[in-house]
Amino acid sequence: MRKKKGMVAKMNAWVAERLSDILSSMWLFWLLSIVLIIIGIAYPATDPYTFVMFWISAVFQAIALPVLAFVSNIQGEKQGKITRATHENVLEELRLIKQQLAMLQEQKEHLTDISGDTDRIEKKIYSQEADEL
Repeated sequence: MRKKKGMVAKMNAWVAERLSDILSSMWLFWLLSIVLIIIGIAYPATDPYTFVMFWISAVFQAIALPVLAFVSNIQGEKQGKITRATHENVLEELRLIKQQLAMLQEQKEHLTDISGDTDRIEKKIYSQEADEL
């Protein structure tokens, strides 16, 4: 049963992707525009109400929606490019920060060694002064 569900989900995703490609294309916009012009010429409206309602409905449903979907896809692609570029920049910044952190850790270790040496020298000096007194 689980295997069938996976196959059905894959098929549904494939069909949805193809429909999305077709329904959000400029080719569909031009095709529907031509069909609507032909319908308008072949079957002229007999009263103004029918004419206005047909064209309002046709323009919004058949012409504007494919264009809006097409524009939405273009904007999505642009946003994807921006997101990828931002991700790459963040990774580069992270790499630089890790390098700086490693360098600072080395400097800290070096300063700790110097501090230890300074402490030993200071103790040695104080012990010599104490011996002299």
